[in-house]
Order: sequence, then C-alpha cells, then structure tokens
Amino acid sequence: LAPSSRRALLRSLSWMVPMVPEARATADDAASTAFAPENSTDSAEGAGNAGRRPLRVLELFAGMGGMHAAGIESGLPMEVVASYDVSEICSEAYRHNYGNQSWRLKTIERLSVEELDSLHADVWLMSPPCQPFTRSGKRQDHEDNRTLGLLHLVRVIGEMRHPPFAILLENVIGFERSECRKRLLRALVALGGWEGAEWALDPEDFGLPNRRPRYYALFRVAGNAYVGEGSTVWRPVSELHRDSESEVSPTLLGAPAEVGPPLPLGEFLQARTAIEKEEAELGRSLEVPQEVMQQRADKEGRYDIHLSSDTTSACLTKMNGKLPKGFSPLVLVDEAEAGPLEQRPKVSAQGEGPGRATDHVWRPGVRVRYLSPIEQLRLMGYPETYSFPPSLGFKERAGLIGNSLNV
Repeated sequence: LAPSSRRALLRSLSWMVPMVPEARATADDAASTAFAPENSTDSAEGAGNAGRRPLRVLELFAGMGGMHAAGIESGLPMEVVASYDVSEICSEAYRHNYGNQSWRLKTIERLSVEELDSLHADVWLMSPPCQPFTRSGKRQDHEDNRTLGLLHLVRVIGEMRHPPFAILLENVIGFERSECRKRLLRALVALGGWEGAEWALDPEDFGLPNRRPRYYALFRVAGNAYVGEGSTVWRPVSELHRDSESEVSPTLLGAPAEVGPPLPLGEFLQARTAIEKEEAELGRSLEVPQEVMQQRADKEGRYDIHLSSDTTSACLTKMNGKLPKGFSPLVLVDEAEAGPLEQRPKVSAQGEGPGRATDHVWRPGVRVRYLSPIEQLRLMGYPETYSFPPSLGFKERAGLIGNSLNV
C-alpha cells in the first residue's frame, strides 16, 4: 500500500490500541483510570497526542520487530521499554532497525516478577512461538517446550505489583482452542476486571495479495476507552474462560475495515534491475534450480507459482526460501519468456479473483524465482524503511520474515 493509504488504514484500526493518561495509575485504581475517556475525539496523530504521554510498551518474543514496526506505523505515541527474545539472528535484525537500547537477549521464562514490575509497562505485545499449535508442530500445545515462555508469563502476571493494562497477542489459527489460551484466560480472571476481543485476520482483508490467516487477541482492563473508528464486541474474560472450559468454540471477529479486494501481486514485485541489485547485495541468485522444480514435478507436489496478475500468494513460513524443503511462494523470472502455464484446480479455492481457484503448473525450462526479501517485507506490510544488516544472507532473511507477523 502507498504510505498515505497505509496510514489511513492504520488510523481506522487504531481502536485496537489503548491510550493512557499523562500519569500512570497505581495498582489500586488502574481499572478505573488507565486510559482516555470513551468519548475522546482526539486524533491518533499530531496535535491529538499533545499532553498525552506515550504508552509504555513491552515486547515479548520480539523477533525481528514486527510489533515495533506496527506501533510506529500506527502513528500512536509509544515508548518501547524492553524487547525480549533469545535469537541472535533476530537480535541482529532488530538492533539494525531500532537500536540497542531496548533489546534484551534473554529467554522469557527467566524473567522475574521484579524485572517485569520494574518496567512499569502499560501494554504487553507478544507473538509466542506458533509451532505448538500447528499440524506440522504436532499440536502438542502446553506440553511443547516452546510454550514455556508464555506459560511463565501466565503464572507470574498475578504476582506483579504493576501488571499491564492491556495485552495484544498474535498466533496461528488454532491457538483459540488451546490449553495455553485457557490458562491465560484463567490468569486474567484471577486478576479481576478484564475483558477481551479476539479476531481471525488475514492480509487479504487489508488489500495485500497474500494468504496468512492469524489469530489476534486484545485483552484489557474493563471500562477503559479506545479511540478510532469502528466498534468492538468486548466480552468479560470470565465469560471467555467459562466458554473455553465448556468446549464452546470461540467466536472470532472478522476484519474491522473494508478496504476492497487485494491488489495484484505485481504491485509488490520489483523491476528486474532492482532484483539484480538485491541479488548482488545478497551474493546469490534468487532463481530456483531446475532440478529442484523437477523434484516437485516428479512427486506431483505443490509449486506455489504466482503470476503478477494474481491477487493471492502462498503463506510465508519459517521454511520460506529453503526448497526443496518446505514451501515458498514463487514468481516467474520473465512472464513473457515463460508464456502461458497450464492451470490445475486447487483442492480448495481461496476466495475469488486471479490465482485463487487454480494452480499454475511448472514445466521444464520455465524459470522461477523466490520473492526477494524486499518483496516479502512488502507482502508482510513492513514499511519501506525496514532493512536487514549485510551480515544476514537470503535464507536467514527469508526465515525471519516467515517467522514474523504481519505489520
């Protein structure tokens, strides 16, 4: 999206982000004074923020900084007080873009109550590892060691003197039926006075030609106001928890704003000269070897080839850029050179529009390439200012993006 369109969309979605008064409330009166009045008509930008102190934001499972990027793009005032992750590669990408001040290379489960309290964070932003809730991760849920960090936070939030006023959590679809979610709800019920809303959102809902449905939840101290257009159905977390214990399927809200159909993929692709420049910087070609594509053809496997006219593309995952392992969205090196491709019906159509009901079938000699890191960042909604340090190669960049979240 053009910067002006992106800012307009983010302003329309700013109801998802809490605003706080100038002085932080004490633990005793946090429930009644945490955020701005419900009838506030202040803009989320410029003069509307005058006199209102920034949100104190804590990033947990910070990764390459997707939540940080989204906060900046929203135009809402915030101060990132700390960003925790254990990955050295994430550390390189995060610090390259946001500096060293907030970064903490530390496992979440080692955070003490005292350390969390000392940050006085208003909001926790988190995107815990998704593998415990996926089919490929065997859906081990709370029995998977990768949930230790999240479950640690669930345990200690009730012991804090200065717990957050709001929590924004992102994960894969399926988290809403997990034991980890039940335990989080149980902890918020114990705190008292919290409410929540949950969404199933897809980049395609926001005009991006990429399919990547994800679960989002925003929990807050009840009675606090949010600014922006649109309305949200908030429910007490006690009700959400009761339904989860009764195995009632949670109701996930849809996209709050209508922005029209996704744009063609070609709007996000670079010109050939720009691709060649990026390949030179990466020190490698983005073209997929013919023998790798032939392996897929011999196994009648997925190709995930996309044309510039398609209005959808395959999901970016941590295996992105690692063929023959995993899956990656691919595009033609030269559509004119390749000519028309055979079409094969998809097992299940993904909505309407070009590329949604059929797969483009590869044939020997047709040259395909990975999306470049810049193109992948665009599909994930990252701003054009986001970049990677030269020390990270293509596979590292692609893996970080696939493990990241949609800005």
